[in-house]
Formats: sequence, structure tokens, C-alpha cells
Amino acid sequence: MWPIYPPADFAETSSLPFLFRILNNQKLCMKSVCLLPLAFLFVCIELMAQPPLSVKDWLIHPVTTKATVQQQGKYLELTNGLLKRVFYMGPNLACIDYTNLSAGQQLLRSVEPEAKITINQQAYAIGGLRGQKEKAYFVKGSETELTAGPTDFIFRDYTVTALKPFINWKPGTWLTNAHQPTGKEIQFTFVSALPALQGISIVVHYVLYDGIPLVAKWVSVHNQSTNTIVVNRVVNEVLGLVEEESAVVGAPEQMKKQHGIYVETNYAFNNAMRYDISDQTTHWQTDSTYTSQVNYNYQTPCLLEVYPERVTGVSLTPAEAFTSVRTHELLMDSYDRQRR
Repeated sequence: MWPIYPPADFAETSSLPFLFRILNNQKLCMKSVCLLPLAFLFVCIELMAQPPLSVKDWLIHPVTTKATVQQQGKYLELTNGLLKRVFYMGPNLACIDYTNLSAGQQLLRSVEPEAKITINQQAYAIGGLRGQKEKAYFVKGSETELTAGPTDFIFRDYTVTALKPFINWKPGTWLTNAHQPTGKEIQFTFVSALPALQGISIVVHYVLYDGIPLVAKWVSVHNQSTNTIVVNRVVNEVLGLVEEESAVVGAPEQMKKQHGIYVETNYAFNNAMRYDISDQTTHWQTDSTYTSQVNYNYQTPCLLEVYPERVTGVSLTPAEAFTSVRTHELLMDSYDRQRR
């Protein structure tokens, strides 16, 4: 059964979250068969009321909208006209909206940590908020009811700069575009209140590019303490994504993964000449806290984590820093093979 996606910007008073949950959840459907025709009717009515999407193809028509970072109160929005990522700065920093503006697809179903880290064999969340009860979707406005974890790294501040070239190169042959990419880079700094983590700061970096629905993300760990620490693992991206399909039974490897996002990192090898074979960092996990999912054993692959599994035990002496793999997230607006 293919999932049906709610519009990215449904109103807080909309009935769509509940209705989409019924339509996507076979267990609920079996208990509420009489509600299905009514639920489907309401979904159709509300979808027709949504504003029309942009019909211009960014691969054909250059997008003139530039990447921007705008703060309104406790909300910070990154957008370039093709995608939107919104963060809530409450008890901690959390991403509450990740939308493909070309397709109108909301990718997120749950709030997760910005990243994860294991230091001296102890695991910690970096950012994120806790307390979301229904993990099938996130209702706007409910972020104010969420809290930070007692051991989490807490958001301190952020800075925004123009994108600097990652590699300084000069073209030596004919190219259709010889210019370096442009955009915005934002750096979120997190610190811990725990005595054992004093002097350790973590920076989560985002780059939003102009003219393409692409985000780059990585994490840097800075040891400004007087002790040597061991970084056992850094998970530089955690996304609770809407499932691509639902199945009552089946293992994660048997089910399709979310097609609305394509992920590559700079840590891929084995000379396969095909990224999905060379990939060393993309991990599609299950989410047992998503208790309303269709799969009876909670085996739906709907939690994306990015980390190199075999990079462990990195020692950081005082004043040293460690940088994670660099993840690139391209939002897809079609199932067309040529576009992918």
C-alpha cells in the first residue's frame, strides 16, 4: 500500500493529519471501515483547497530566488525557493519542517536530534526535542510542548555566512558553468551542562545552495577542555522521514525507502562506479516509537541516519577538532529515472 502524503503546509486546524493516518494505517482502517469514505472525501476537499504548486522545472528554468536564512521569533527558516527547512529554537534546537517546495512534499514525520555523538563510550543527542507522542506526522504548534533531554547537547547560538568554496579549483577545459556554487552556510553551536563535557563544543554546519534543492550537512567536534577525549561515533544526520510504503509484515530490506530524498557523502569507496554500492554511510533504521505504523513488528525503514560505521575510537587531545563526513541531501520531485 503506497502512503498518501499530506500537503507540506496544512493548517494547524486541518483534519488532514488524522485523516492521512487513517488512510495509511491498515490496522486503523480495519477498525474504522465505515470512516474510510468520509475520510477520503475530506482529504479530497482539503487537497483541492491547497495553493497551486510551481510548475517550472528547476533543471530547465534557472531559479533566481537566492538562499536565505530568516528568523521570526523562535523560528529559523532556510529556503531557496525549491526547498524549505525550518528550525524551532525552544528548550533546544530542532528541525520541524523539511519541505520540497517543487513537489509540495513534507518529508518529516517526527522531530529527531540534529545529530548524535558517542564520547568515551557514552551516547548523547545533539539538539532535538523530546515528547512527541504521535510519530506518523508532526503537527505545527506542538513543538512548544516538547522538552530537551537532561543529557543532550543544548543549542547556544548560530552564525550565517556566505558560502565559501569547498574546493578552490580553476577550470581548464570548456564548461557550460565555470562558476563556483553560491548559497548560505549556517553554523549551529551546541554545548553541554554535564561536568564531564565541559569545554567540548559541537558545531552543526548546513549549506543551502542557490538554484538547486540541495543541502549539505556535517558536524565538527571541538575539544577545548584540558583532557583527551575519545570520539567513538558521530551521526551527522538523523531524519524521521515519512515512509515510502507500508506493509503489514516484511523486513526493512524488503521495503522501499523514501524516494523524496537522495543522499550522498564524501565517504564512499570500493570502485563500484555506482554510489549505492560504494556507499559506506547511509543507514535506514526502524523506529519502534512510531507505534501507529502499519507494520505489526515496527520494521518500516523510516529513520535515516548517516555515519561511517567503521570510523571509531578517534582521540582528540586538547585544542584538537574532528570533522564528520559531509552529507549532501538532494530533494527529488519525480520518480522519473532520468531525473534521478
